[in-house]
Amino acid sequence: MIIGVSVGEVMRKHVVAVREQARFTEIVAAMRRFHISSMPVIDAQERVIGLISNYDLLLGDESHDLGQGGGGRLGRLFRRDGRYGGSGKIATDLMTSPAVTVTAATPAREAARVMYRNRIHQLPVVEATSGRLTGVVTRSDLLAVYERPDEDIRREVLHDIIEQTLEIPSGRLKVTAVGGTVTLSGRLECRSCALRLAEAVSHVGGVITVIDHLTYERDDTVAKAPPRV
Repeated sequence: MIIGVSVGEVMRKHVVAVREQARFTEIVAAMRRFHISSMPVIDAQERVIGLISNYDLLLGDESHDLGQGGGGRLGRLFRRDGRYGGSGKIATDLMTSPAVTVTAATPAREAARVMYRNRIHQLPVVEATSGRLTGVVTRSDLLAVYERPDEDIRREVLHDIIEQTLEIPSGRLKVTAVGGTVTLSGRLECRSCALRLAEAVSHVGGVITVIDHLTYERDDTVAKAPPRV
């Protein structure tokens, strides 16, 4: 099965995370120090059990007037006397759970859809069996997939998909790639072959759109009518 670029190829392996018992003040300090807006919460076995964003911290600061103070969202968490609001809370009180996660094998396209559906900017990457944290992938990491040169895309479509995977003589088809848009033209034996090819190309890393100009000799996707008795 052709799935294109996976999360494991673009994710970041160095992750800032907090333990489930981390205090409010420690979480805020970590976000300010590393200039991040969210982080995973892990248990003693390094399994992801939740996610904390700066919005969670602001909502957790119930006793503080969020309109006061400066220094951005996290700066508002400081009181005038130098203390943090909500300082009695720990990570499990503040986190959103369960966390939305992906694995290294998840296709980058699917990770982008997950981010869009959940309106989030990053995803913890976990081991499929244990749930242990192995990395993080952000929107900018996924966008890097689309910086792939057109000639690399065309070469993968021609050699890896058409010739090797589908075993179709490349001379029968014309493939162009411009700005991530791949155009396929030529004649194949059956409609299912054309559909399978277009679907496979859509999963190639860097492909944004597939324009299908393929023709075929017979339509093998239409069910034949049973013979009359």
